[in-house]
Amino acid sequence: MKKKIFTTLTFLLAISYFSAQKLTFTDKNFEKAVIANFDTNRDGAIDQNEADKVVNLFVSNKIQVRSAEDINLFKNVQTVVLDGSIMIGIDLKNLEFLTLFSCEACNLLTFKAENLKSLKSLYLNGNKLTQISLSNTPEINELHLASNTLQNIDVSALKKLIILNLENNQIKKLDVSQNPNLENLDINHNPLNVADVKRGKITTNPAAAIPSSSTMPKKPGNENNN
Repeated sequence: MKKKIFTTLTFLLAISYFSAQKLTFTDKNFEKAVIANFDTNRDGAIDQNEADKVVNLFVSNKIQVRSAEDINLFKNVQTVVLDGSIMIGIDLKNLEFLTLFSCEACNLLTFKAENLKSLKSLYLNGNKLTQISLSNTPEINELHLASNTLQNIDVSALKKLIILNLENNQIKKLDVSQNPNLENLDINHNPLNVADVKRGKITTNPAAAIPSSSTMPKKPGNENNN
């Protein structure tokens, strides 16, 4: 009996230790930002318990974050806004609850998202993107990629896509025939015209799905940071 009690206590202590273990960050500026907002026990660090409570993560553009790798430490985060940071590439994986991600005007060259099953809104306007990879992101309904240098993009797997903003890129051909819910498509200022866009049978008026950028819905604000 004593042995069972000892084993149980050891197990509980181990869980407590690992959940309270301080997390290691690769980007010190990012670490400072999250400590300032989410260090609830005021020990000058972020442990797993604190990270797991973060739902909305907004980092001021005054803080020059260089890497988004640390976002993967926040398993329950739903909204992430890193606008104005300076990064070359982003690779996001397995964030089960992430619904909105924004990294606008960050000098990004590449973006990769994998197993973001709840992601609905993705804002990457104003970067230098040449590549974007979206794998197992079935819920995306807003994809904003204006003012990049993309030459091609595959959106065939995004069956729920409603808004696609590709204004001011280098795209010559586009296939949206697998996007039956698409309502807003902006391809202005690309080296292509309506005839270069492959559409599904659902679209009866090709020009109707190409509004000016002024009709594009605005991104939600970042009023809250918790």
